[in-house]
Amino acid sequence: MSQTKLTGGRSSVSGITATVFGASGFLGKYVVNQLGKIGSRVIVPHRGDEVDVRHLKLAGDLGMMHCYKSSIRSVDDIKEAVEGSNVVINLLGKHYETMRWSFADVHGAFPGVLAQLCADSGVERLVHVSALGAYHDSPSAFSRSKALGEEAVREAFPQATILRPATIFGDEDKFLNRIAKLSTTMPFYPMVDAATTKQQPVFMNDVADAIFKAATDPSAMGKTFELAGPKVYTNKEIVDYVLHTIREENNAIDLPRPVGYAVGYAMGQIPNPWMSLEGMRRQSVDLVQPESDVLTFDDLDIGKKLTAIEEVAERYLVRFRKMSVFVEEGEVINQPR
Repeated sequence: MSQTKLTGGRSSVSGITATVFGASGFLGKYVVNQLGKIGSRVIVPHRGDEVDVRHLKLAGDLGMMHCYKSSIRSVDDIKEAVEGSNVVINLLGKHYETMRWSFADVHGAFPGVLAQLCADSGVERLVHVSALGAYHDSPSAFSRSKALGEEAVREAFPQATILRPATIFGDEDKFLNRIAKLSTTMPFYPMVDAATTKQQPVFMNDVADAIFKAATDPSAMGKTFELAGPKVYTNKEIVDYVLHTIREENNAIDLPRPVGYAVGYAMGQIPNPWMSLEGMRRQSVDLVQPESDVLTFDDLDIGKKLTAIEEVAERYLVRFRKMSVFVEEGEVINQPR
């Protein structure tokens, strides 16, 4: 694959056959599109309905996107998915636990099994997407499970590339959209330690570019990259920005940890929750790029300026405004005729 040609368009043949786990999720379409536009063959195992991945077929030329039902609980299914691929990308992740799927299942056990099967099948490159703040001593079970997954991947496949993105924002995110949605439907928006804890959110397209570069650049093999955005914010600043953008009164309340955790736990009992106890726990620690000597976007050399929240977020948050989008700061603009 070292002689792979990476320019030629969707109707070309790049020489890459990539299996992408988690392609039906938030990041999936952007990663699959990057692979498809250079003429890659993409395998998409998924556990949902066909409609969940139907849109991905448009990312490649006819016959280049192969979507089929599979289960990560089946070793045979995983083995079948990676056999014949020279690149495997793992985007799978869950932000809340269910009776069927725990963080340990998805973030810890599965990556280790996948890495071992990739090694056994002769896969050339494995890209594993973890998360910033993945430490064994984190107060969040989500982050601790991510750390376990990284260890399992590195042990089974030492040449794997591990990417640790910060909180990702973008059109379909459950980050800025969640703040806007909950603040407009709840009496108050609960926060914990919001004035002191910090985040360095990263744009979805920047992360997709990094994943693509890690999957196609041999120099990234065996390395771990911390992917953080260009600006650091306190959690309060982020909430204030969202509420200002959607023109809502600021109903955010910084609660004591026990109270905030109780609210998160209660909301986590709702199916497909937009807020949970684990989310509150992750808010209680800084999620920023470490100051120590780590590899970052600069080392991946993706050749573009990183995107800050203010540059794109208003584009998709505007739908939460109750007033007409033709009114800006009390002034009627672009008035319809």
